[in-house]
Order: sequence, then C-alpha cells, then structure tokens
Amino acid sequence: MGLGSAELLNDLVAPETASGNPDELKEIIKEAEPPKPSEAPTAPKGKEIAAPAGEADAQDTLKNFLLDATDDEEEADNQEDVIAPKKPATAKAAKASELKEEAPAEEATESVEEESTQFGALAKDLFKLGVFSKDEDEEELNISTPEEFLERFQNEKKKGAIEMVNSFIGQFGEDYQQAFDAIFVKGVNPKEYFGTYNNVVSFAEMDLSQENNQVTVIKQALADQGFEPDDINTEVERLKNYGDLESVATKHHKVLVKKEAQKLAQMEQKAEQELQQKQAIKNQYINNVQQVLQDKLKSKEFDGIPINPKLAGELQDFLLVDKYKTASGETLTDFDRTILELKRPENHATKV
Repeated sequence: MGLGSAELLNDLVAPETASGNPDELKEIIKEAEPPKPSEAPTAPKGKEIAAPAGEADAQDTLKNFLLDATDDEEEADNQEDVIAPKKPATAKAAKASELKEEAPAEEATESVEEESTQFGALAKDLFKLGVFSKDEDEEELNISTPEEFLERFQNEKKKGAIEMVNSFIGQFGEDYQQAFDAIFVKGVNPKEYFGTYNNVVSFAEMDLSQENNQVTVIKQALADQGFEPDDINTEVERLKNYGDLESVATKHHKVLVKKEAQKLAQMEQKAEQELQQKQAIKNQYINNVQQVLQDKLKSKEFDGIPINPKLAGELQDFLLVDKYKTASGETLTDFDRTILELKRPENHATKV
C-alpha cells in the first residue's frame, strides 16, 4: 500500500529508524492480562459501623468522585421511567415540543458545568491531601477539564519519580548525582563520561611532591599548547637544571584541572543538544504521521483503500508506539521492527 506522502515515506525509512539485531529485541509493551470478573457488592452487616467522615483519605475522595457520575446516571434512568402525562392541547403541544428541543442543549451545558465542577473539586482535594503539589514559581491552578486533570496527574507522577531518584542517588554524594544527570538525563556515553571524570580526579589528586608527577603535568601542559615532543623534553630538562620544576608544575596543574573539568561540561552540553535534536526529529515525525492520517480520514480513503477511525488508530499504533528495545537501548515500533526483520538475508525477497 502506498503511503501517499513522500515526506512521510522519507521519515519512515530513515536510517536511524531501526538498527540492531532482531534477535536481541526486548518487548516494552506486553499484552495485558484479561480483567477479573467483578464481584457483586455485599451489603454491610447490621453491627458494622461506618467510619466517620473526617477519616476519609485520598481513596475515598476518588471513590466518591466516581460514584457521583454513577448516581447521576441512575437518577436519569429513573426520570425516564415516569409515566408521561396525557396529550395536551395543540398550542400547548407545540410549546412543549419547543421546550424539548431546547432541553438537550441545556442538559449538555449543565453536564459540562457539572463535570468541570467535579474535576475542580477533586483537584482541590488532592492538593489538600498532598497528592498534588505546586512548585514555587507556579500560580493558582485552575483545573476544570478531564484533559487538564490528566495532564496534572502525569506531571505529578514525573515529579514523584524524579524526587525518588534524587533522594536515592543523593545519599551517595554530589558526584553520583552529577554522573546520573549526565548519563541518564543528558545522554552522555558512560564510558566517555567516566574516562574524562577519572582524568579530572587523577589530575586533582596528583601528588606534586613527586618528580615524576611534576614532569607529567608539565609535559601535558606544553603538549596542550602545541609544543613538539623534542621541545617539551628540552624545556623539562631546563626546569630541572634551574630547580623550577615543582613550582612551574604547580601553576600548570591548576590550569589542567580546570581544562579537564571543562571537557566534562562540554561533553554534557553536546550530548544534551544531540538528545534534543533527536527528540525534535521524533516529534516532527509523529506530527507528520498524524497529519497524514487526519487528511486521509477526511477523504475516507488512503490511496484508494477505504479507511475509518479504527483502521487509522491501528496504523498510528503500528507506526508510532514504541514496543521493543534493542541491546543498545534504542526503542522501536512495530514498523521499525518490520524494517529490521527485512534486513535478514532470508527476507530480502520480501523487500523486492
């Protein structure tokens, strides 16, 4: 099936889309177990005493919120069961029909307002209970829609995870925290990071009372300045003869430690920029796929093949949802895995 968009096709078959060995893929998303059948609620026994209202916790708040919607539906059903009155006169019937036409719009407005009130009240309760929290720079939050509530809930989950990680890593000291941020947040290669970090520590803790260390520092400093090896050896011998080896090495030592630390910072900055670029490319790819699918849904056909919302959703899941991970940590969609499988020699005929 043609994809109907050259731009989308270019994105899909880009080299970075899939790499690695198909045999080493690990599933990220596993099939969920079928839900267990719900048990019928048991009526409370006569001697059971209901807990006082003051002891309600966050679970009670969520439970009441969900039960409110169920009660509203039951009340609506009961109202429909009421016997309709006898047929009124013609004039009254016309007026009644007009009222009935206006009723759905009014009910829809009331439903939206009630839903807004429910989500706002639930959000306030969660703030009071400490489930939701505001940052120092955040102003008063107004949560009134399901989308706003879900977005806030996801943000709180991320904040909680970050706090847990920082609390755990922080107990080992600042160096561990910096290493974690550089590797897992900014995407620095662990081998490169620890190699540079060890150089920083090695230079910082070097014992300059030892002549060998003095020579090492001076040679490194002169090499960084572009001196040739012969000129470096000549300068080292001159400093030895004049007795200036230790004093000059001490001056260069401070500079070398700063330079190595700058390399570490530059490495983090470069990795962070590359990570942001990859994310920007991925976001653009997602937008392109979604835009193409939306356009095809409007025309109800995809290059001559009928398409409906269900099929579009399945196609979007196939193209965009990461479900596998390579040994190197790269995440892949079903489409990426299909492309990877086609690289096998036994599947070359399928590609053609």
